[in-house]
Amino acid sequence: MQDKDDIHPDAATAPGYLANHAARAFNRGVDAALKPHGLTMSLIGPLLLLSWKGPLLQRDLVRSSAVRQPAMVALLDRLETMSLIARSPSQSDRRASVVELTQAGREAARIGGEALVAGNAKGLEGFSPEETADLVALLGRLIVNLDRS
Repeated sequence: MQDKDDIHPDAATAPGYLANHAARAFNRGVDAALKPHGLTMSLIGPLLLLSWKGPLLQRDLVRSSAVRQPAMVALLDRLETMSLIARSPSQSDRRASVVELTQAGREAARIGGEALVAGNAKGLEGFSPEETADLVALLGRLIVNLDRS
């Protein structure tokens, strides 16, 4: 956590600020673990989604993630260049592409998943199982409240 003199006193007790700060710290740690493998947090998102759901249409990858269409196209282009995914024309819609993991992509997804698990474990060091469950529930409620329009 930042030194208390580095942030405004109101921010130091603001759940939104603290959640954002925790997310940045988590992402830095996971990115550091992924870097030796040539991966980043942004790259493992689609890999993990494909690992979980199997081959998907490119548009379904966009719908199932927080990444917008142009950014997803750029990510998929990069993943394809890295030989981590393969795209092929859809049998049911000639305008659509099916995206699937290659063997190297499955390995990258495994590495990414392990980095995320390790990052969460590091963040939860010293937490009891009850505290972990409470934190997850409270963050879930915070997200629901903030997502409400």
